Amino acid sequence: MRKTGFLMLCILAALLAGCSPQKEKVSDDVIQLRFVTYDNGSVPLDAKEVIAAANQVSAEKIGVTVELEFQPKEKLNLLMASGEYYDMVFTSSWLNPFDKNATAGLFYDITDLVKAETPALYDSVGDYWDCAKINGRIYGVPILKDMGAEDMFRLNADYFEKEKGMAIPDHMAFSDIEPFLKAYKEDHPESYPLAMDKAGLAGYMNFLERIVDPIVVIPYDQDTEKPRAIAFYDCEALMERYRLLHKWYRAGYIQPDAATVDSSMTDRSIPVRAGVAWKGYQGYSNPDDWGFQVKTSIYDGPFLSRSSEQGAMTGICAACDEEHVRACLRYLELLSTDRQFRDILGYGLEGKHFTYLENGTVLRLLDGQNRYNTRLYQTGSVVNASVESASRDFLADPDQWKKVYEGYKTDGIYSRTGGFAYDPTPKEDIITALTAIYNDYAAELRTGTSDPDTVIPMMRKRMEAAGMNELLADIQKKLDDWMEMHHDEKKENI
Repeated sequence: MRKTGFLMLCILAALLAGCSPQKEKVSDDVIQLRFVTYDNGSVPLDAKEVIAAANQVSAEKIGVTVELEFQPKEKLNLLMASGEYYDMVFTSSWLNPFDKNATAGLFYDITDLVKAETPALYDSVGDYWDCAKINGRIYGVPILKDMGAEDMFRLNADYFEKEKGMAIPDHMAFSDIEPFLKAYKEDHPESYPLAMDKAGLAGYMNFLERIVDPIVVIPYDQDTEKPRAIAFYDCEALMERYRLLHKWYRAGYIQPDAATVDSSMTDRSIPVRAGVAWKGYQGYSNPDDWGFQVKTSIYDGPFLSRSSEQGAMTGICAACDEEHVRACLRYLELLSTDRQFRDILGYGLEGKHFTYLENGTVLRLLDGQNRYNTRLYQTGSVVNASVESASRDFLADPDQWKKVYEGYKTDGIYSRTGGFAYDPTPKEDIITALTAIYNDYAAELRTGTSDPDTVIPMMRKRMEAAGMNELLADIQKKLDDWMEMHHDEKKENI
């Protein structure tokens, strides 16, 4: 995977910058690693204090410490492009893209080392290694979290159930939200009951596997013999959603300027919102946050695909020597198997940033909210961390993740393409042109502002002229080849 070439690039970049790659040993027995993660918009104020506490534990247990950096998306992209040295880095399907970086040879092939050096880490990831493979080799460590996408509506239960007597089911179809919107609009004609901004409803496209997001897709329920990549506008189920959104827009359920609004979070009185989460997630339902009781109703999923399983990952730099790779793997193993250690990087210092509750969950304290409020996926395994409760009165289920993963086994809707990853490099010019065309219409389309039966024919004409059919043919050829190879591998393993 061009490891040698990348190493030369790292050395050259370091020389040009007037420095050398920092591969540091804190002492003869302790290795320090540079661990770069996503900042999610801000750097925790108490990060240094928390990292120092975590380092005391990891130095004693595995002889490894980290210099943990929280960096924005742009800095992560620059880090990868410049060849600057790091040991571990946050990567995913949506930020610092794993498939692109791994295919380019930027991540270390850990296939053999992870099994031999850290068997507990390998076992903890279990069935989810496929999303970290390129051509059958492992180039990253998946961070176990919500691996499937469950899409839901979040409704004001005080209004709909107590005041209107309308039962909110645990599950509904996408279209079933319409009677709730209609009821609220009749009682509040000057209000808009469906929260909407220019990004559209969270999760509304998750019933499609995005091969080239969002323009080339494969429906999860596609009834063809083999998976077939299609242009998004050829998915009739998606077109029906666009038509419904336009109907709701015309009915006054969606605010008129939705296509230009950056966020719909400012008005928390809106009675219907969309969300993507997992069973037991409290962020959508804590009444202290919303001022009323909230009930969620799942309309899609859980969908599991290569993209959803790549929601958060850790890549190890291809320029690392084997000693540092082993140290990285030991550190990730500790995060995946030692809950108390995991909770330090996840929640901060016990007694200052969080406390343990009697049922085994954790509660962030005021200082935790203000000075060390990170998302668990930023620093390691989510599943191995203690589950967070919203308050002392609104307790989470400490066995939440066990139930979520059991749900994936019984109710999960799995991608038919398995671990297929399309390499966009040969068609980047076409993809850039198609994406630009899509963006000309996307905000108005996904907010219901425009009539899809008027807009889509214009998009189709422009996209076909820009090379959509050529892109589809290339994707399908590579998908067919991959499926055939994957089928042969399965036969050999029987």
